[in-house]
Amino acid sequence: MRRLFPILFCLLLSVSMTAQDVVLQDSITDACGTEHKFKAKQLIVPGALITAGAVGIAFHDKLGNWDEGHHTSVDDYIQYAPVAANLFLGCLGVKHKHNFVDRVMISATAYAVEVALVNGLKYTVREPRPGAENERNSFPSGHTATAFTGAELVRKEYGWGIGSAAYAVAIATGALRIYNNRHWCNDVLAGAGIGILSANVAYWLYPLEKKLFWPKKKKKNTANMMVVPTYELQHNTIGFAFTAVL
Repeated sequence: MRRLFPILFCLLLSVSMTAQDVVLQDSITDACGTEHKFKAKQLIVPGALITAGAVGIAFHDKLGNWDEGHHTSVDDYIQYAPVAANLFLGCLGVKHKHNFVDRVMISATAYAVEVALVNGLKYTVREPRPGAENERNSFPSGHTATAFTGAELVRKEYGWGIGSAAYAVAIATGALRIYNNRHWCNDVLAGAGIGILSANVAYWLYPLEKKLFWPKKKKKNTANMMVVPTYELQHNTIGFAFTAVL
C-alpha cells in the first residue's frame, strides 16, 4: 500500500488546487460566458501533473508499481462513471448549467481531445508497461485520463458537491491501474493531467462550436395583416377594412 501513497497524494492535491477557483452559476445565459474563456491558471494543475508524469519516465521503477499480480476489472468500468454522471444527472433534476445536447457536445469534444493526446503520446513515447516489455504503450494511462476527463466535466457542470464524488471515482481508477500492475505511477499522474486539460479545452471550444453548429437565426420582420370586406347598407357602398400588426 505504501507504493500508492505518492500517487494518491498527488491526485488529491490536484483536486484541492482545482477547487480553489470554482463558482457554480445557476444557468448560462451567454454562450461566451466567463467560464468558457481561456485562463492561463487553468493550465497549472494539468500542466504540473503531465510534467511530473513525463519526468517520472526516467525513474518510474523508483516511483513503484504493484508486483504481486493482483487483478480486478473494476477499473475497466468505473472509468466511464463520471462522464455518465455528467450526461444524465441533469436529466434526473439535478441543477446543471447546460442542456443535454450541449453536455453531449462538450463531452464529445473533451473525449476527442483526450483520445488524441493519449494515443499520440502512447505511440510516440512507447514506454513499456510494468512487467511487460513487449507492450510499449504504458505512458500515459488512458483509463485514468478517461476518468479524470469525466470528473472535471462533472465538477464544471454540477459543482464540487457532486464533483468530489466524481473525482473520488477518478482517483480510484488511477489507483487500480497501479494495483493491477498495468501502469507506473507516472503514467497515472500524466493521465490525470490530460483528463483535466481535455475537459477544459472542451469548455474553451464550446462558444465556437455553438456558433458553428447552432448559429443564432436572425429575426425576420413579419407583420400580421387582415383584410375584411364591408358593406354599408345606408349608402349602398362596398369597402374594405384593413388591419396590420407589425
